[in-house]
Amino acid sequence: MSRTPILRLTLLVSTALTLPASGALAQEAGGAAAKPAVECPAGQPCRQDDGTITLDTITLSVDRTEGAPIEALGGVSVVRPDQPATASARRATDLLAAVPGVAVATDGSDQSTLLNIRGLQDSGRVAVTVDGARQNFSQNGHGTTGVFLPDPYLIGKATVVRGPIANVYGSGAIGGVVSFDSLSAADLLGEGQTWAIESRASYETNGDGRRTGLRGAYRLSDQFTVLGALSYKGSATLKDGEGEPITGSPHDDFDGLLKAEMQINDFNKVTASYLGNHVDYTRSASATSAYDSTVYNQVAAAKWSYDNPDDKWFDFDVSGYWTGTDKTEEYVFGTNAGRERSFDVGTFGFDAANTTRFDTGPIAHAVTVGADLFSDDVDTRDVAGGTGAVSTPSGKRTVYGAFVQDEMAFSDWLKLTGALRFDGYDFDGDDADGNAVKGDGTRLSPKLAVGVTPFEGTAARGLELYGSYAEGYRAPSITETLVSGPHPGFVFLPNPDLKPETAHNFEVGVNFRRDDLFTAGDALRLKAGWFHNSVDDFIDGRVGFVPGTGLTYQYQNVSSATLQGVELEASYDMGRAFAGLTYAHTDGEDDDTGEALGSVPADKVVGTLGFRFLDDALTVGGQWEWVAGQKDVPSGTSPSKAYNLVNLFASYELTENLSLGLDVKNVFDVQYTEYLNDDPSPGLSVMFTLDARLGG
Repeated sequence: MSRTPILRLTLLVSTALTLPASGALAQEAGGAAAKPAVECPAGQPCRQDDGTITLDTITLSVDRTEGAPIEALGGVSVVRPDQPATASARRATDLLAAVPGVAVATDGSDQSTLLNIRGLQDSGRVAVTVDGARQNFSQNGHGTTGVFLPDPYLIGKATVVRGPIANVYGSGAIGGVVSFDSLSAADLLGEGQTWAIESRASYETNGDGRRTGLRGAYRLSDQFTVLGALSYKGSATLKDGEGEPITGSPHDDFDGLLKAEMQINDFNKVTASYLGNHVDYTRSASATSAYDSTVYNQVAAAKWSYDNPDDKWFDFDVSGYWTGTDKTEEYVFGTNAGRERSFDVGTFGFDAANTTRFDTGPIAHAVTVGADLFSDDVDTRDVAGGTGAVSTPSGKRTVYGAFVQDEMAFSDWLKLTGALRFDGYDFDGDDADGNAVKGDGTRLSPKLAVGVTPFEGTAARGLELYGSYAEGYRAPSITETLVSGPHPGFVFLPNPDLKPETAHNFEVGVNFRRDDLFTAGDALRLKAGWFHNSVDDFIDGRVGFVPGTGLTYQYQNVSSATLQGVELEASYDMGRAFAGLTYAHTDGEDDDTGEALGSVPADKVVGTLGFRFLDDALTVGGQWEWVAGQKDVPSGTSPSKAYNLVNLFASYELTENLSLGLDVKNVFDVQYTEYLNDDPSPGLSVMFTLDARLGG
């Protein structure tokens, strides 16, 4: 599909995620009726109005009020790209490597990504957003073909919510939510600065990787700031731990960001952003199929927020967005060489919510009412008459909902959240014979969470216990309902009668937060939890036989599925040294057959240790990653082998405005293939980075 030079230029002028210093945990706070604390500058402690020091990144919580994740009544993590272990992230998903319960399904021959949380992935089970905009692109076929994400250099923060506990953010996320926020001017401008420019250049030994970036911010007035950023990253063929080439790994990726923020007055703020991503690569779908692929991914979003600390009735935000992903594939060889097929997905949506705060006797309330909607329009074409447009059908789907939620706080030791959400959806399209296929559905989903902090004033102060029950609702995707037509060896059958998936999630856990624990100025954060997520009407593809038709493939509600496990994440920072530890274990089972689910990742432990020297100018550290072999797999699926990885990182500030970085991945050149991936992962790779900054 052709693109005009203007659009190409716009894409280029139109995202660095992070783990905290320890590698995974930046915590969440915020009581039911309290206003949020001040947000710290990127990666730095800051002084609150009461004079205390906080190391926690402020984010939107699972309840839509702001705070730090350590007090979230569920599995929540915030990652930022300006921390030592993640500063050299190659892809956005690298920033999630140490988050417990999160796995990344990739394919060496494709630049898209599927995110897996607690054993659930595909078809929107994990909601992925960029600046609040849903990323719903999906291409059915061989290999991993999921969403396309911006360069980490353009990202300011990512929030990960595990499980279906964030239903105030929309429908479908029965596995969880991964929300990426792009850079803002505040990430670049120091106190009192009018402008700032930052640049980055890096080189990676494995695959001859090149990366350059430039970003800048300007304060036009006290009320208005603008930001722009560009990045490029490219690679030749990567090699695995045995020195063998990884098929399809060469790529060229251009990203751009434009953002404007206007503080209209003390209480009203408007933000508008545009992200563009252009990727070129060759995708090898099978031994006999390869495609020269070009992707244009665009995200446009706008948000209006009103926040007046003295106004108890109104605290609202309204946002709208559009995401467009246009993918063109050109056949590389065979009788169709040179001919094209295309997969275009457009999503527009909005959401609005308002929080009212009041007291009833000793109980403080924060009642939030909101509504949201998104609509997908999928258009696929294959001029060669192949199966691309068959396996990923065209169609339209609209998903909408509304909710009411009450966060209650009694004194300083009890928190209670109750919520009720209404969801609805409808879809329409045509099958292979041109017959109309339509469907719809609605449901109410409850949520209840309780948190107690009974040990204040004792040696166990800072410890919070929580428990929750939440239901989630996922409407069938366009592909699952509308896919139809011939495929070599079988025939796709549509299924407009698919029932939505419904998740029932129980969770119990502890949060522990303590400052000045062993020495003045240190900080310890710990979250641990157990979850049990039962998914009714689980949708999966099934092979059958129809007389006169032969072998068929159809998405069906085949069973219920149960996923359960434990997670741990902890970080400790004492200034001159920092450490982190995360662990995740998940079991998944088809309740009808008793067979293991094929999407459950292996057990994983990630440990991080680092030190700061020379008045914090020099930072050095390492990260150890242990992944167990996944032996509990369904029939027909190959188990995976265990492996250990060691990574090293270092940075040195030559001057206030110039710094060097060194990042060594897979130090011992281990040959390994992650369980959910199709290709071996890269072997030893060393990256050198030079960062420069000017401001005034």
